[in-house]
Amino acid sequence: MSGHAARHFLEGILASPEDDTVRLVFADWLEEQGDAARAEFIRVQIERARLPQWDAGQVRLRVREHELIEQHAEKWEAELPVIEGVTWDEFRRGFMATASFSSFEVLRTNASACWAATPLEAATVRWPRQHEALAGLPPIPLLRELSITGQLVDRREVGGLADAPLLSTLRALNIRHCSLEGEGFRRLAASPHLGNLTTLRVPGNSIGNRAIRSLFDAASLTSLAELDLSETGSYGRTRRSGRYHEDPIIEAADLAALAAWPGLARMRSLTLSGNNAGQRGLRALLRSPHVKDLKQLTLRSNGLDGQAMEEFGAARPELQLDVLDLGENLLGDVGVSDLALAPCLGELKVLKLDRCEIGLSGARWLVNAPFLGSLRQLNLNHDSFRAEGLYRLLEKKPPCLHTLEMEDNDLGDEGAAHLAESRASATLLNVNLAQNGLGDQAAKFLGKSKYLQNLLVLRLQDNGISEAAATALAQSPLGKRLAVLEFSK
Repeated sequence: MSGHAARHFLEGILASPEDDTVRLVFADWLEEQGDAARAEFIRVQIERARLPQWDAGQVRLRVREHELIEQHAEKWEAELPVIEGVTWDEFRRGFMATASFSSFEVLRTNASACWAATPLEAATVRWPRQHEALAGLPPIPLLRELSITGQLVDRREVGGLADAPLLSTLRALNIRHCSLEGEGFRRLAASPHLGNLTTLRVPGNSIGNRAIRSLFDAASLTSLAELDLSETGSYGRTRRSGRYHEDPIIEAADLAALAAWPGLARMRSLTLSGNNAGQRGLRALLRSPHVKDLKQLTLRSNGLDGQAMEEFGAARPELQLDVLDLGENLLGDVGVSDLALAPCLGELKVLKLDRCEIGLSGARWLVNAPFLGSLRQLNLNHDSFRAEGLYRLLEKKPPCLHTLEMEDNDLGDEGAAHLAESRASATLLNVNLAQNGLGDQAAKFLGKSKYLQNLLVLRLQDNGISEAAATALAQSPLGKRLAVLEFSK
């Protein structure tokens, strides 16, 4: 991207980085200049950024985005300056938008050069070494997201970060698996510079119940709408240096405290995976007067069982979830029966129930759930639906379902035949049938299907399909239409 006209467009984008109009006008100009690929890439990424995560258009756009990146990203990245200590990472809305910096000093020193080259939004930096000072770091006007990596050694480093005006422009702050622990989180949450923050992700930091208490005192977190307090699932107390520390995970009593936090009323997305909510904690959360606007709830690996799913039926009447992720909880068929009848799931778009030990009886409940009419994405990986369960699902003709994840469900060739021969398959765009005991007959059924007309992605890894049958499927009308066809990992 060189030349006076191109630079003029870039300067306009840098001046108004959140305005898509200038980017789209630039895309039109690029196409006129013969650079159709870059023009399409800008349009694809902008369109994808505007769509909800569950929209069917996301599948097509992600596929095309990946193709364009594979073909052209190296060339586009080569147009950016080489800056010592800086690694260009990810495109967003058509332009390089994220970069990794080897230190906060490199970020401070090179901020002007980086933001003059591309409309950066996000930076990734490792925790500072002892000689680096954070407290005086000035804000970078257009920095919207900061990710910090590496292990925290000295808790005083958290104080330096919390006091840094650098945080004042952020919309998102990600600190993953850095050993913050309770005291580190308390110090971070007390920062006076987080008034613009809408997203806080601190998974794997052994924060535990201290996180909940700190939220009540976090006066500046007035814009927060997404919170991730996931842990790694290590239950009980930890013993270090001869003394016990606080529980590193959130227990039922802590979740009850979270349910009373007034700031919960602003949450649209809450992730608590790897904790230990239990039925009592789930009850407190779902009945809280502050959850009526919550749209996305993730509770993977939380020690939940089928009986705990009763709580969804007794949730606040105003609660209407769009996304629910309960993967890696032993819900069984009983749990699905309660979920299927829960009023708060009536408008559900995404449901993840992978590794939940759901069998045919659960499948029968699931396919009769009212939310099947609105469901776009369904993840049932590593359950046991079997061919009959898939048949019953397709028999209900879910009108909006476009992504179906059924890896390791004992479907066999019969299940592939049901998929290939069902009119309901016409809505599917993305299907995962990996590890299902499929053989050559399954490949033949799929290749001859009249109904998989819109399918873009088909994953068949770890099945017993021979090389000849795989080749025949790839050369079939279906295979030639597919953007992604995978047979082996």
